[in-house]
Amino acid sequence: MKKIGLLTREKISQEIQEGLSKSQACVFISFAKTGAFPVNRMRNSLKSANARLFVAKNTLLAKVFKDKGTQDISGLIEGQTGVVFAFDKDVVAACKVLVDFSKENENLKVRGAFLNEKKISAEQLRELVKLPPKEVLIGMVVSSFAAPITGFMSTLNQVVRQFMWTLEEIKKKKG
Repeated sequence: MKKIGLLTREKISQEIQEGLSKSQACVFISFAKTGAFPVNRMRNSLKSANARLFVAKNTLLAKVFKDKGTQDISGLIEGQTGVVFAFDKDVVAACKVLVDFSKENENLKVRGAFLNEKKISAEQLRELVKLPPKEVLIGMVVSSFAAPITGFMSTLNQVVRQFMWTLEEIKKKKG
């Protein structure tokens, strides 16, 4: 019969592995000296962004990430560490919650992330959050594709209008 501590560690490892396999990104945060109320408020904000905060021992996190074949996370897990798993395709929403929350609470620090198996530093994550939402970016791309066609149509319209104005002026002079 296994001991309770070993069973607990196995259960936590399974939950971390499950979160890692289902998530699009995982963000490492440090929340030392942050109160329970702000952390719970952050958890609720993350839930609305389809993300989940998970806290475990650093050795357990390192073991699970090493077993999963992820890159070295030793620089990301120091002190009290939390891992935020973003399950939605729009991972920027979860990252935005974390960056905004870290601006409000100086004790919470974003250390880095893994986005689609690529390691991202905290500075790169802050730059990612500054980008406009996905819908706005798609609109910008579509408008840049449509701009030459719109300009061409406007030019053709202008030729027809000038021809009509010329005919109208001729009609007024003869009429």
